This record gives sequence, C-alpha cells and structure tokens, in this order.
Amino acid sequence: MRNMGSMSRRWLFLALPPFLLVVAGFVLVQLFLELDEDAIDRKAAERLTLYRQTILGEYQKYRYLPYMIARDPRATSALGLGQPVESANRFLEEMALNSGVELLYVMNSEGTTLAASNWREELSLVGRNYGFRPYFKSAIQGEEGSFFAIGATSDEPGLFLARPTPVSGAPIGVAVVKVDMGPLEEAWSEGGETVFASDANGVIFLSSQPDWRYRTLFELPDEVRDTIEATRQYAGRELNPVSDQSLRAHQQISIDGKAFRHNAAEVGLLGWQLHFLVPVEEARRSVLPIWAVTITLCLIYAVIVLVLRGRRLRKASALLRQESAGLKELNTRLVEEIQERRRVERELLEAQRGLARSSRLAAVGEMSAAVVHELSQPLSALRMFVAGTRKFLEKGDTSTAAENLDEIDSLQMRMASLTQELKRFARPGESRIEKIDLRESVRVAEKIVRPRFEETDVMLDLDLPEEPLEAETAPLRIEQILVNLLRNGADAAAGEEQGVVTLCAQQRDGQVIMQISDNGPGIPEDLRERIFDPFFSTKASSGGMGLGLAISIRLAEDLGGDLSVRANAPKGALFELHVPALTDDAAGGDLLPEAKPEAAE
Repeated sequence: MRNMGSMSRRWLFLALPPFLLVVAGFVLVQLFLELDEDAIDRKAAERLTLYRQTILGEYQKYRYLPYMIARDPRATSALGLGQPVESANRFLEEMALNSGVELLYVMNSEGTTLAASNWREELSLVGRNYGFRPYFKSAIQGEEGSFFAIGATSDEPGLFLARPTPVSGAPIGVAVVKVDMGPLEEAWSEGGETVFASDANGVIFLSSQPDWRYRTLFELPDEVRDTIEATRQYAGRELNPVSDQSLRAHQQISIDGKAFRHNAAEVGLLGWQLHFLVPVEEARRSVLPIWAVTITLCLIYAVIVLVLRGRRLRKASALLRQESAGLKELNTRLVEEIQERRRVERELLEAQRGLARSSRLAAVGEMSAAVVHELSQPLSALRMFVAGTRKFLEKGDTSTAAENLDEIDSLQMRMASLTQELKRFARPGESRIEKIDLRESVRVAEKIVRPRFEETDVMLDLDLPEEPLEAETAPLRIEQILVNLLRNGADAAAGEEQGVVTLCAQQRDGQVIMQISDNGPGIPEDLRERIFDPFFSTKASSGGMGLGLAISIRLAEDLGGDLSVRANAPKGALFELHVPALTDDAAGGDLLPEAKPEAAE
C-alpha cells in the first residue's frame, strides 16, 4: 500500500506541470478569442457602413428619375390619349439608354402600362397590368413608391421607384423606374466578403453568395407568405430559411454546414437590413499558435521525463535480456509450426488438384458412357437387320430385304449424325472473322428456322434496331448459335395455345446483346446450371442429343462473348447472348473454328 501511494504521488507530480501549461493555454486562448471577436466586430461595423452608403447612393442616384418622367409630357402623353403612343415609347427608350436604368414605363390609373422603354422587345411591358404591385398603390395615392421585387414579366430582380403624374393634383397615372441591382451585387462578390441584404420580411434579396439569394433569415409566418404571394414579389420562389438559427448581431451561426460570426445593420430604406459574415476560422487565428506553443512545451517536458526514465529502463534491460532466451526458444517453435502449416497447405493443394483431375476424368467417363449408350442400341439393331436381310434374300423376299436396308441406312445416318455432333463439340473447324452487321445474321438464322416455326405453329417476333449492330466476328458461328436458340424456343413454345418466340437485339456498353425468349413451360431453376452440359436435354421425346446448347455456349466463349439463361416473365425461358461490338482497334481476318448451323437439342 505504501508503494502504491508513493507511485501515485510521483505520477501526480509528473502530471502537474503539463496540466498547468494546458490551463494557461486555455486562458490565453479565451482572451485572444475575445480580442479577435472585438476586432472582427469593428471591421464588420466599418464594412456595413460602407455597404450601406453604397446602397443608399444607388437609391439616391435614380430617385429623381421617376419624378422627371412624371413631369415630362413626352412620357405622359399616352395617359391623355388613353392608349400607347410610339413617341412616348421612343422617349422612354432614349431616357433609359442615357440614364443607365433597366426599365422606364408609365401606367394609367388602373395599373396598365401605356408606354415603356422596352416596347420593341418580345417581353414588352406595354399593355401589361401591374396594379397589384405596392409601388403602384403608393404612387396612385400621391406618395412616393419604392419596392424591390422580381419582375413579373422579365423574371429579373430590381428596385422599383414610382411617382404619381401629374406631380401635383389628383394622380391619373404613375411613372416607374426599375433599377438593376445586379452590378452592386457583383461588386460585393468581387470583394471576396460575405455580405447580403434582407427586406422587412427577412427575405434575402441581394447577396455575395448566389445560393443564399431568395432564402430567409427565419421561417416565415403564413400571413407574410400570403402577402408576398399576393404582390408576386419573389415570383414563386420557395423562400426556405438559410439557417436553422435566428440571425442576430454578434452571434455565431451555421449556414450550409459552415460557421460564421454574424453582424447586422439597418439600411434605413424600406426596412432593409445589411448582414456581414466572417468565417469563424478567421476569429480563431490566434488559437493555433497558442496551442502550438503549449503542446511544444508539453513535449519538451515529456522528452526530459523520458530521458530520465530511460536511465531506469537501461537498468531493467538486463532483466529483459535474461528473458530473451525464452522468447527465442518460443520463436523457434513458432517457426516450426508455421513450416508444418505450410506443408499441410501444400498437401491440401495437391489434394485439390487430384480432385480436379478426378472430376475431369469423371466427366470424360460420363461422356464416354453416354456415347456407348447412344451407339450400342443402333449397333444391336444393325446386327439384327443385317441378319434378317440375309434370311429374306435367301428366301427371295427382296421387298422385305429392301425395307430392312432402308432401316439400316436410317440407323447409320443417326450414328453418323451423333459422331458429327461429338466431333464439332470436341474440335470445330476454322472460320474467318469478318466485319458484319449482326442484324443480317439474325435474318439468315430466321430464314433457316422459319420451316420449324411454321411446322409448330409458333410466332417469331424480331425486334431489331434501325441502326447497324456492327461486330467483327465469325458470321457462321453467330448463325449457328441463333439457329439453335430459335429452334429450342420454337420447340418449347409449341405446346402453348399461342406460342411466341421473341428475339430482341441492342447495343450497350460495347456489347451487342441478343435476347431470345419464349412463353413455353420454362426451365426449372435446379436444371439451369446443367442446361449447357453435353448430352443433357429437357426434351422428353423430341430426339434431341443434348449437344445444341453445349456447342452454342462454347462457340459464344470462343468469340469472346457469353451465353446465359434465366426465367422469362411471366413464363418461359430467356437466353441472352453477348457479343463484343466493333471497336477501332479490332483485328480483321483472324481465323476461328468454323461451324455450320447445328440442329437444336
């Protein structure tokens, strides 16, 4: 217990200096953070004053213009006539060009525009009614109207300034100037600072960050949204909050995942407010050096402690050397175990290879057994027919002998067909690769299998694209694969009331994909893996030898493609053939095994 107590006190004394350094660093960080925030707030106040003067200067620059238009009879002549006048349009067009404003127009007492500076353009304001705008309602009552909104016709934002005409007496119309605030906003963006302006409802309408435009400082009440919708101030924009926090001055907020120091100031115009944001990283520039110095001092202290403790460790190393002998012995045992494990792994690998060889021999034996089975019955029948023929010839019954000879000829043709199928399965001949349009191969295969479809009363539907399906491949092999698949489809759909086989071809991702589907009974899922095995057939009585699909998949693989099968919807089977499409670097004139269209299984 006494040793444990002394060890605890020792660790406490060792940990006390770095703890005091961390506390001192924390105090300095807080002090410098307050100083940096005060400096940022002073900078923000200066920048907000400058930006406020910029907005007010822009407003004062054009404030006189609607008053001048309202007094000029060249602009208001249309009001007296009650209809648009070309001279008024031309005058307003010239005034807009000289003053640099976006639009100048004059409206009657109902809010219908009778003259506008953009009268020549497709989106001319002439004839359009803007009586719903607040600036019109204020001006027609004899007051000065001001309103920032997105243009109902042009869908472009701007500041609308309006004056009644005549300037004295009962108003009969309104003169309006639309000022484009875009250049002001671009100047903010070029300054590299984060600043934006919001209206009296808290909607951001000018911003150095374009993504923040027409978002709100807070969630708008329904009545405010209804008012904005009625005046069409923001042309149906969603007006979603820019932050889940209420934006107040001297507050840290998060917008789009980034933290800012926020300051705001009133513009004194239409209830507008300016906001100036500074990334929090700028307010913490002094933090990193302080913590760097603190950590450095802690590391120096740790190095000193480690050097002192190293002397103790060297004394303990003698004891460790004594234990190293035991560790070496243990290591030797581990090496021996690893070598033994590697030996066992090699034996397992040899065993796996032996199993693979056994599997291949089993496959050869299975094929041999199938060949023997297929040939033994015709050979037995041949012997019987030969013996019978001899007896009939001895008796002089030539007609019966001729019938037996026909049966013998039929049997030898079946045996020749079987051996030919096996020869083609084991080693096809050669075929030249050509640049072809696979649509032609489909049409050739369709001609070959057409009699089978007519015989089984199954409909064949070809869905081919208009553009060529070019590939550099062996056409005879492609035709053989398609003939096998189409004949299988016809046989499968033959038992249906309305049998249909569909061939659909398309090019996608550098491959020509041909899908052959039928509405037959389909292939059970447990047989799909065996469907491409030699001598395997799902046909009970059609006489198929089970080599058609085995040959087809081998031909597809030799051509660099593949052949697969899956269930068709709602019923039947779907075979999908992939063939590489033509590429620029494809080689021509190569030789591949040649095969003529074979009978389906």
